Amino acid sequence: MGLYSITVDAIALTAATAKTCIELGTASTDRAQLVAWWADFDGVTPTAIPVKIEAQRASAAVTTATTLTPEKWDIADGAAAVVAKHSTSTEGAGTLSGGEIHRIHPQSGIFREYPLGRELIIPVSAFWRLRITAAATVNVTVGAIWAE
Repeated sequence: MGLYSITVDAIALTAATAKTCIELGTASTDRAQLVAWWADFDGVTPTAIPVKIEAQRASAAVTTATTLTPEKWDIADGAAAVVAKHSTSTEGAGTLSGGEIHRIHPQSGIFREYPLGRELIIPVSAFWRLRITAAATVNVTVGAIWAE
């Protein structure tokens, strides 16, 4: 089982607009184990409203996004089967379910690492999203690490 990661710097968030910043989609024959994810903001206002972060499964893929090539942690591993996307311009029609919701100050960030043996499983032919909604315009750096 190989480890893979992605990171995207300075994704612009528009005030009061939900944006999927990362989506991981599994193939019809493979599942993935989400090991960790993160989001760091570049806000400068100490009194700003916290940013809502939804780390959840989705029933369908986003419709418009940029595809990323995952980084291999071990050069002996093959190419990742997971399709990684970032920075949607159009949210998908699918519904979000399960997962986590966090509220993080925009001068801060969050690093969520799942305990060994308790990684979040992304089933076959499924999607996991990191969707972020900020009350004011701010940039975010996001990333994820998974095994497959």
